[in-house]
Amino acid sequence: MDFLNRMNQAADYIEAHLTEDMDFSELAGIVYCNVHQFGRIFAYVVGTPLSEYVRRRRLSQAALELQTGHVKVIDVALRYGYNSPDAFTRAFAAMHGITPKEACTKGVPLRMFPRISFHISIKGDVDMEYRIVEKGVVPCVGVVKNFGKIIINKNAEHWTEERPDIWQFWDHFLDYGANITIRDKYELYREPFWQVGMDVVTDEGETIVHIGAEARDGEEYPELTRFDIPARTWAVFVCRGTLNQKTHPVTQTMTRVLSEWLPSSGYEIVKGVSLETYGPGDTQTDDYVCELWLPVRKL
Repeated sequence: MDFLNRMNQAADYIEAHLTEDMDFSELAGIVYCNVHQFGRIFAYVVGTPLSEYVRRRRLSQAALELQTGHVKVIDVALRYGYNSPDAFTRAFAAMHGITPKEACTKGVPLRMFPRISFHISIKGDVDMEYRIVEKGVVPCVGVVKNFGKIIINKNAEHWTEERPDIWQFWDHFLDYGANITIRDKYELYREPFWQVGMDVVTDEGETIVHIGAEARDGEEYPELTRFDIPARTWAVFVCRGTLNQKTHPVTQTMTRVLSEWLPSSGYEIVKGVSLETYGPGDTQTDDYVCELWLPVRKL
């Protein structure tokens, strides 16, 4: 029930901040993950992207305020984050089928997008494969980019469209120089990290993506950028499934980690960094295996 309680707390946070600039890093922290992970988990569990859920809740509350007949349309628009009356009118009409001005009239039909509430316990019926690993600092080489504060694409129908800029960064890495240099020139892909992606979330809520492989002592890599995987105790989870499916196998596994493993494990997740590792094999097959590495500490 711990996961459900945290998700309900996240829903409470959203409701309390509908008329404010929402701190999505703080929101994600309620569920012990970073913004990118939370956006993926929310869309997977709820069936609606996080940004779209927030938008619909704001427009639902705006409609309720307009129905009182004691407010101005421009004041309601500003209150719910629309600096342009035209933008508010377009968004409002797209959801409710009438303009904000028309919504001020008693008796007109409006649509309510209800607040989400989590009541059903998520229960695992498939074993989870995991191991606990102690690692010191691991020097790596590859490519690094700061993507700023994460904004999830509300219209995403596939995991590659949730943050297309991050996927494009990965795609460019895979198809062009860095991957080929790491694989063919230096032959760095090997256990346990193989090809590793590391997300680091700064104190300011910015996400820095690192992609590469573990370096070898004493070697120089002038074409590549150096970065370190920090020393941590890691809970390592096996993720199975094709990367061609709508939801990434890592997202499915992360949801199960939070809902099933974490409440009974005796560990808590250390926020700020996470790893995904991709070993050899055909990523388009249902039995492809990648791994999710989460930093943890004993309670």
